[in-house]
Amino acid sequence: MPVRRHGSARDAVALPTSCAYVGPGSTYANPFRPGDSGPSVLGGPMDEAETVGLYAATLRGPVGRRYAALFARALRGLDLVCPCPLDAPCHADVLLRLANTPDTADGDIHRTACSLEGPR
Repeated sequence: MPVRRHGSARDAVALPTSCAYVGPGSTYANPFRPGDSGPSVLGGPMDEAETVGLYAATLRGPVGRRYAALFARALRGLDLVCPCPLDAPCHADVLLRLANTPDTADGDIHRTACSLEGPR
């Protein structure tokens, strides 16, 4: 089963397994950053878990579902590399679940993207 790995884009190339870099600067990067104002009216700064949750919610939206389908196909079966610490919430966990959920293997990406969860 694919896993999340800690590292940079260079590390992903050097690893002996099939990997994809999903961190900053990649197509799969989380556009939401800890410390950014949250989407609520109060707009307090978000922590890591909130940014991951917002990323997951975005992939469930009408436009996000298209990206979720593309991401799932492109990342299926690959280890995902991101610079986030392994013990911290990371959007790579969202992408791993999305890409490796059995429902996505038969093309039922809509159901999977709609049930996508945030950090566990």
